[in-house]
Amino acid sequence: MFQIGSIVVHPSAGVCNIEDIREEKLTEKPRTYYIMHPVADKSTTTIYVPVDTDKIHLRKLMGRDEIIDMIRHSTAEKIEWIDNTNLRKAAYTEILHSGNTSRIIALITILHTRRTRAEEAGKKFSMHDEKILLAAEKKIHQEFSQALSMQEEEIPKFIITQLSACAVTSQG
Repeated sequence: MFQIGSIVVHPSAGVCNIEDIREEKLTEKPRTYYIMHPVADKSTTTIYVPVDTDKIHLRKLMGRDEIIDMIRHSTAEKIEWIDNTNLRKAAYTEILHSGNTSRIIALITILHTRRTRAEEAGKKFSMHDEKILLAAEKKIHQEFSQALSMQEEEIPKFIITQLSACAVTSQG
């Protein structure tokens, strides 16, 4: 069980701060809820998650070593490019919502590669792919910046540095 003040990762809202834990009667019978707010959301969005739910999996922020391991593990993830736009959108959206950080990093990598290839060929990158890429980057950058006490803008360079170190290690 998390405590008041814990920073957690919510599967869809991202990094959140648990501001209270209390009983609420939001349905027929009262339940105990985590009351939280997304860290990046400057509005007054409040999220209620039942403490005893199996449907929404909150997790603690990763530490620096876990993040580095996750980045390096992402190189072993095999995400294939899917030519059919609708199938690709469905498959990549599923990865995005899976909560599997190493697969999300691998997804970002393949989408960056495809965008670069499209630009080099003088073609446009699909709007659907761009949306998925931006959502994936937001999810990863938000958590990593919070966990590493870095600005979100610094996270891509950090990831590239870790991926480069992994490539050098695997070659040597």
